[in-house]
Amino acid sequence: MLVEEVMRCSFPAWYKTFEKVTIPSVCVPLPAAVVDYLLEDGQLVLPSECNKENYDCGEDDYDEFGDTEWDQVNQETELSQKTFPEFSAKIKESLVNFGGEMFIKLNWSSPKDATWVGFNNSIRCTSLSQLYLLLKSSDFIAHDLTLPFKFCEDNLEQKPSIEYTLVLRDWMDVNPGLEFRCFVVGQELKAVSQRDDSSFYDHILKQEESIRRDIITFFREHIQDKFPSENYVFDVIRSRKDKVILVDFNPFGETTDSLFFTWDELKDESFEFEFRFATDSSGVQPHPLRHYSIPRDFVDLSTGTDPAKLIDFLNLKTRQAGEEDSDSE
Repeated sequence: MLVEEVMRCSFPAWYKTFEKVTIPSVCVPLPAAVVDYLLEDGQLVLPSECNKENYDCGEDDYDEFGDTEWDQVNQETELSQKTFPEFSAKIKESLVNFGGEMFIKLNWSSPKDATWVGFNNSIRCTSLSQLYLLLKSSDFIAHDLTLPFKFCEDNLEQKPSIEYTLVLRDWMDVNPGLEFRCFVVGQELKAVSQRDDSSFYDHILKQEESIRRDIITFFREHIQDKFPSENYVFDVIRSRKDKVILVDFNPFGETTDSLFFTWDELKDESFEFEFRFATDSSGVQPHPLRHYSIPRDFVDLSTGTDPAKLIDFLNLKTRQAGEEDSDSE
């Protein structure tokens, strides 16, 4: 991989060109102060703009703590809190415009490794607090902010200036069996893989030819010769027959998961087009995020060594439970 190829896969670099065939999105520039906050080690304290969301519970929620304890916790929390009023206001505005549900990512990565801290093990954002919690807990986000060119062969020569962006996308409930990864070499589609290699989906086996045809047609009509790199990877959702949606672009190289292929195969000039997927349950792989361990903040929560953090987390959970009860009613 080359640095310029990674830069072309940065979301702001390609979104306008492919806006009509991808998910509606809003790009919000990431202030330097927010970048510093996301990279800070130590306590996970949410910005002050989240206070109203986290402390809007009834009196019963405070029974476990006396007034003195609450005052002390609040004072300690406020002293360590950051504040990003303009940035947070833009996020809230987009959340309203997207109907109260969003998918989030930075230039290249989403915080999908932080689903352990998301409600219902999801990165679906319905509040400002959830957004900051996911971003702050993700190793993928930290990689975007610190080592985006780690695997580039010219990373010592090229040092481009990066304008970091928070990408807010309209939320879609998507069956993972409808997602596919496509590999392009020399502006030709060389391979397509089932995106979720941890499961077997019977419908892919039954619709193999139709899926293959729809993705090839979509590539030729909307992608081929329009993306500037010769070699690259793109992800799509094939939601139904004749309906394909572009999700993202990725660099062609080891930083991108090759799924049911190997990079040696994909780089072999004699390799001919192939569509691979799990043909039965024995062909699946362990979930790719299984090895992400519980961060220090979760240890603090479980042991109660940081009461402010524990209170924030419990109030977030309480608020989510209330939303789910309202939806059920």
